[in-house]
Amino acid sequence: MTGTLNMEVIDELMALSEDGDPELLVDLIEMYLADSPGKIEAITRGTSAGDWEAVERAAHSLKGSAGNLGAVEVQSLCDRVQNACRSKETTDVPEMVRALQEHARAAETALRELLDRLR
Repeated sequence: MTGTLNMEVIDELMALSEDGDPELLVDLIEMYLADSPGKIEAITRGTSAGDWEAVERAAHSLKGSAGNLGAVEVQSLCDRVQNACRSKETTDVPEMVRALQEHARAAETALRELLDRLR
């Protein structure tokens, strides 16, 4: 999990609770797990259709969600996809999206494991 999630971000989220209650972190993880598949799908669909504006919007949204939970590789790849779409240099976007899908699966697994430990 350490390579997939920046545990310092997780620790900071836990520190926001005065009594050590992980409710905020649990809520954030649950929202990410509910929303990220749709964002990945929008990125994938948009890439296939050449709809770079849709890809940029979905990548921007996922980047923020991933960053909030320390999913650094997902965040970084979303940033790269977003910048490529914005600059209209989309040749490498399909390859980046494949990597994004892989890292998103790893982040989902790590977050589900973390959620199990928090409950």
